[in-house]
Amino acid sequence: MPEPVINAIVTLVLAAVVALAIRSIWKKHKKGGHCTGDCSQCGGCHK
Repeated sequence: MPEPVINAIVTLVLAAVVALAIRSIWKKHKKGGHCTGDCSQCGGCHK
């Protein structure tokens, strides 16, 4: 395979992985699973 084709495939795979990671973070944020920075209210930091 020509090198530009391989580079394009690798770039698309990496873009898909990054998109899935961002999607996961965004879904957690929308469900309220994000850190507010106030550990006294959360309790999640000290399990």
